[in-house]
Amino acid sequence: AQSIGIILSGMDGDGAAGCKQIKAKGGTTFAQDMSAEINSMPLSAQASGCVDFVLPPDKIPVELRRLVRISKNKGV
Repeated sequence: AQSIGIILSGMDGDGAAGCKQIKAKGGTTFAQDMSAEINSMPLSAQASGCVDFVLPPDKIPVELRRLVRISKNKGV
């Protein structure tokens, strides 16, 4: 099963650890861009190299819908 992780505003590095786990299982990961009020968690995830998309929160649903359409077309 494919997973999707979304890292938003927050502190600490646990978001990066979760992103690594999701990527290791073939999932897709998102991190909030610099619009995050507290950006240490999304920045930590980005620095780990495991983030596929860096977007403002209002753009994440658009990309999620696109990914779901692609997956349905591939029969995933």
